[in-house]
Amino acid sequence: AHIEPDTSEEVDQAKHELRKLATGAGVRVAVVDTGIAHHPELDQLIAGRDFVNPDTPDPFFDCDSHGTVVAGIIGGTSRGIAPDAEILAIRQTTAQYHGRPPGGGDVGSLQTLADAIHHALDERARVINISVVSCIAPNIADRVDLGVVEGALARAETEGAVVVAAAGNTTDSCEEGFTVIPAHFPTVIAVGAREDAYKVASYSIPSPDRHVSAPGFVPVALASDGAGWAGGTLDRRGEDDTAVVPYVGTSFAAPVVSGSVALLKQRYPHFTPQQIRDLVYASAQPNGGAIEPFEVVSQLVPDPVNEREPLVVAPGEHQNSQAAQRWWAAVVLAIAALGCIAAARGATGRVSPADT
Repeated sequence: AHIEPDTSEEVDQAKHELRKLATGAGVRVAVVDTGIAHHPELDQLIAGRDFVNPDTPDPFFDCDSHGTVVAGIIGGTSRGIAPDAEILAIRQTTAQYHGRPPGGGDVGSLQTLADAIHHALDERARVINISVVSCIAPNIADRVDLGVVEGALARAETEGAVVVAAAGNTTDSCEEGFTVIPAHFPTVIAVGAREDAYKVASYSIPSPDRHVSAPGFVPVALASDGAGWAGGTLDRRGEDDTAVVPYVGTSFAAPVVSGSVALLKQRYPHFTPQQIRDLVYASAQPNGGAIEPFEVVSQLVPDPVNEREPLVVAPGEHQNSQAAQRWWAAVVLAIAALGCIAAARGATGRVSPADT
């Protein structure tokens, strides 16, 4: 559903102010998603692996439009948060297939998710956006082996890459209390969706640990056919095939944070993932952790604390207190002073011959 983007002066001014601080130059962002279509707004695309069709790989094929929209939010030339960041396209899942595609592997499995993270690290990505999630019901969560994903995330932490993931949307198969992979891992920045500036969207699944949130509605996005801009996708499954399904969900909130992190990585290239996360969390607003890119990138770095030698208090050489002796000395001096005063008064009371 093609539309024309908002080109108001207010939008342009906001982007201008943000880009005076950073543009994401020199930072590679991996987008683990449904593929990313070629688009004039994405002139910095890099081909990653295609885990959906490994025999005939095409990471730039996006029949879902999902990955292309995510990539545009991060690095689109006109409206992207980090327009100079490199975008690594990794195709890990798609709604095109349910189960195994012909000649392909597992689509959207935990194993391919871990493999995609490892591949992003092999390709020197410093930010990894994952807007596709897996939800595990509480009654089976303890029986699911998450080791492959844990290992991939541990490697990302060690090698300095920040992982950002969608918090998940409420559906029949994903509800509050479910384990959302990878958003619920402690080293991942989980991003919920906001309905507006004041509240988190009702469909956004809360995270058990720290989380942030960003707008979940994208009024205008990159069209996955490479022809301009779109306001949603046509619903081919309903009776009205002209109905437009808007771009709404935590999937589109996560790249707002990933783009912001790319700006931070440009400004502070030697910061650890924990330091980057601390800046993101510090810039978040109360009541759901609302994130605004300009606030993230302009967040002040805490002043370093100078290390000082500890102050050691040692006992004196004399073990007995001299307070009693000093008290008695003061008493003796006081008595002597009183005696002197009395003597002086007696002397002034005598009659002198010169006065008679």
